[in-house]
Amino acid sequence: MPKPATNRSIDILIVDDREDGLIVLDALLSENSSYNLVKASSGAEAIGLLPLYDFSMLLLDVQMPGIDGFETAEIIRRDSRFQHIPIIFVTAINKDERYVYRGYEAGAVDYIFKPFDPVILKSKVAVFAELFKQNRTIRQQSLQLAEREALEHRTYIQSLELESLRRYRNLADAIPHMVLRASATGHLEYHNRQWSAYTGMTSEQSYGTGWHNALDPHNLNDVLEFWNRSITGGDRYETECRIRGKEGQLRWFWVKAEAERNKQGEVIAWLGTCTDIHDRKIAEQKLIEAQQNAEAANDAKTHFLANMSHEIRTPLNAIIGFTEVLHDPSVSFEEKMKSVSIVRRNGTQLLKIVDEILDISKVEAGGLVTEKVNTDLMQLLGEIKTLLTGMASKKKIGLTFEFKTGIPPRIVTDSTRLRQIILNIVGNAIKFTQKGSVDMQVRFITKMDGKCYLSFEVMDTGVGIDASSMKKIFQPFSQADSSTTRLYGGTGLGLALSRRLARAMGGDVLLQRSKPGAGSTFLIEVEVGLPTAEENLAAAEAADTKSEDRPPYLAAAEFPLQGKRILLVEDAEDNQMLISQFLSRTGALIDFANNGEEGVRKALAGEYEVILMDIQMPLIDGYQATSRLRRAGYDRPIIALTAHALVEEREKCLSIGCNGHLTKPIGRQQLIESLVQHTS
Repeated sequence: MPKPATNRSIDILIVDDREDGLIVLDALLSENSSYNLVKASSGAEAIGLLPLYDFSMLLLDVQMPGIDGFETAEIIRRDSRFQHIPIIFVTAINKDERYVYRGYEAGAVDYIFKPFDPVILKSKVAVFAELFKQNRTIRQQSLQLAEREALEHRTYIQSLELESLRRYRNLADAIPHMVLRASATGHLEYHNRQWSAYTGMTSEQSYGTGWHNALDPHNLNDVLEFWNRSITGGDRYETECRIRGKEGQLRWFWVKAEAERNKQGEVIAWLGTCTDIHDRKIAEQKLIEAQQNAEAANDAKTHFLANMSHEIRTPLNAIIGFTEVLHDPSVSFEEKMKSVSIVRRNGTQLLKIVDEILDISKVEAGGLVTEKVNTDLMQLLGEIKTLLTGMASKKKIGLTFEFKTGIPPRIVTDSTRLRQIILNIVGNAIKFTQKGSVDMQVRFITKMDGKCYLSFEVMDTGVGIDASSMKKIFQPFSQADSSTTRLYGGTGLGLALSRRLARAMGGDVLLQRSKPGAGSTFLIEVEVGLPTAEENLAAAEAADTKSEDRPPYLAAAEFPLQGKRILLVEDAEDNQMLISQFLSRTGALIDFANNGEEGVRKALAGEYEVILMDIQMPLIDGYQATSRLRRAGYDRPIIALTAHALVEEREKCLSIGCNGHLTKPIGRQQLIESLVQHTS
């Protein structure tokens, strides 16, 4: 049952036809005591609840019996009373772009896909809850201020009617507002003490039109124009303007004036007040800025997550694809070894991307950093062609890489980013080509300023791009039109991301020419360096001695951990199997503990040379387990295993008593070397 709403509670409507979905959302959001969670199990029930609460937002499931989430949102948006309630779709299906677009057309402000990250869900809800709370505060403050001003004004008018001129002036001097009386033509005839106290102007300086000198020159003309219209029409005057104080400061005032009429209804004077609203105006401006910052932060987060999704899926595609190759019994041993190398290489690339995600502030600030490493260009292009050939062959189109100039064997560039750019552009060309071919011409260019560039001209015989769409194809999330998304899929991030990366590398990505039905030509250009002869020699020697494809444990002694008893405290069975496999030929004797509690018990009861301690585990985690062991006098080496790669995480592990720190994913050689070091 939802808790009863209070004046300070934030009403949130969660709609899901599944009881377990409502329970999960209730469990996550009920942690915030200010949320009043109202639940509905259908779109019709949700619509019926809307007039009964002041909802800050709707968390709306998409697929429901009766009317689904899209139809429910459209019905809500048609009712003017509820048009501005934020709607967030929460769904486990329909991640296809067309459903997402339909959701936004129906009035959604955001999407959350199941299974969702609780932190992201609560963060998004918190943003809209804070906006709602701030808007409610503004409405309440405005209402209170309006009521207070209305009361003061009525009191003031009644006092003028009942009291003599002397008492009127005493009263005017006593109130904390500036009180003014002007003639029917708008010339000042009287002001109270507050006017002189604030402006420093005497009566002689203020009377007539002298009061104009106290107004901010920047909006003086607007104030006077509005004042003259009120005088001409006899209408109430009400405005906000800045008035200069005696020390030169400008503060915001709410200026109101009412016409005083005779029995015939003719205006004989104007009675007005000036109320200091400077603090309120500053608070409003700060609130607007805070709302804009919150919206900008939310947009940045959305773009960030979309970009990261695109970057992560690229190496994942290679990993999953070549894993399937490994499962194919008809593939030769040599091809399988090549597949293993590609999987490992893309896994490393994926790990690098994950590491970059940890530094969120840099990415959101646009602080993209590129590397400059000695790169075997022919090997890089060969790997790229290997990855793309299968895609082209599947569509029965040709794929050629042609060198139009002499190409240096090695260059200095960011090979990861260059691979990503070429994969994006050539991959796009293959995706949008149904017949014919995709051809890439590679050139090495030295420009007049002495800088060297690699130029990749990618030509396809695909669908082409019409003139109206050419301007937006490099914008994030944009494709030629909606039919492009339906036919070919994709987020529309590839070109935008490729151009951003190319420009970070001193080049650009351009659309040279395109014609609907006749194909397109894109030009990739990146600045590169040329390594010295010594650097090339060192790179060649390193390549000759590289042992990446040889099992790392063969390079060490035959049984480097012979007879060493090792306790692995790890709750994930797959990780237990992996580490056991890593250590299977080292002679080590491995024992397992499935959680921190069991790990502490076994460590104190057994004789182990070293403990491998996972950090995140049920019951008690690795931090607590290590602390308990050290307090109990356990002095054998403990090596922390963690998926967190931050420096702060390593320092924390060492501070609680760990002797070493290994970051997942862990390499076989790295693991063996660490164990040998701590058991020597």
